[in-house]
Amino acid sequence: MTASLTNTQARRIAVAAQGLHSAGATAFTPAQVLAKLGCVQIDSMSAVRRSHELVFLSRGTPRDDVLRVGTAGTSISFEGMAHALSLITWQLWPAFEFRRRRTRAHGWRGPDVDAAAVAQVRGRLEAEGQVRPSDFGRSTGTGWERDSPYRWALEWLAATGGAVCVERDRWQRVYSLPERVIPEQIRSIEMTDAECVRKLCRWSVDALGVATTKDVADYFRLRPTEAGLGLEALGLERAEVQGWREPAWLSPLAEPDAKIEDDAVTPLSPFDSLVWSRERLHRLFGKDYRLEAYKPAAKRRFGYFGMPILVGDAIVGRVALRRRGEALIVENFELDTGVPDSAIDRAVSTVVDWTGCKTTTHERIHQ
Repeated sequence: MTASLTNTQARRIAVAAQGLHSAGATAFTPAQVLAKLGCVQIDSMSAVRRSHELVFLSRGTPRDDVLRVGTAGTSISFEGMAHALSLITWQLWPAFEFRRRRTRAHGWRGPDVDAAAVAQVRGRLEAEGQVRPSDFGRSTGTGWERDSPYRWALEWLAATGGAVCVERDRWQRVYSLPERVIPEQIRSIEMTDAECVRKLCRWSVDALGVATTKDVADYFRLRPTEAGLGLEALGLERAEVQGWREPAWLSPLAEPDAKIEDDAVTPLSPFDSLVWSRERLHRLFGKDYRLEAYKPAAKRRFGYFGMPILVGDAIVGRVALRRRGEALIVENFELDTGVPDSAIDRAVSTVVDWTGCKTTTHERIHQ
């Protein structure tokens, strides 16, 4: 059976599936956000707040609860490669075993791993239960260029299931034995590779609402061919969406007539799962936004950290914000024709609440 959807219906399905602007919805706890999305992308960029924190805040999670995500004693997720490096709900630990098996069998694309360093790290994990990279001495380099045989030993163990990171000490990952932190009823679930892929495909479709095979593959970075096979095996309803070149898959949870709070205004992290795919962003919302944070300042046309603004089920513009001490700086903004400036005011006011900034300053850049 194939459903026919307008692009407006597809947008409303997608927005509601992502836990945004649903009529009558209450604030989500961090665990509920992760259960709905499956994963929340992590990025070190903190122009406003850390990107993953913005994802929780945009879904109504109280600020104090967001601050406790990934801290000792409150673990609800593990870190791993999903859509890039992400916080992943514990419920998906069994489904990622196919990737851990693949790495154990065929290796990874990372640097060579020192077997002696792996043995030493494993020994300390077994003796102490958890370790930090700093427990093995200082790394060379800084930032993304940090290097140490023990860093890669830890990451290898995490990629193969011998260790897991479920919390951080400030910025530093804390690695634990899986049996120490992941509930036994979750760890005991055994799945074949095909079952793992089907599980991830179904979670992706539910989180996206309506999606092409490429959208589904991109969500957890599956290979397109394996995602296609997984989706076919699920037997989901297909959909033809007006203006889309490719047919889509429709989540059984999707509501084509989903009730959306049309007056709700929410600024989004550019790494939010509603908008992290530029192709899908353009298809659903007609926008071709590019993150310019990685460009030299002189080559930026809009601003360092451009946050799309969701009003109801439409993205109507964006605003480039940066926090400087207790001030929130508005570098730039743009709105669709006919959208009142109050949308910008409400978006900025929301970020002020999220950050606790005391003042707002406009320092509009010239394009």
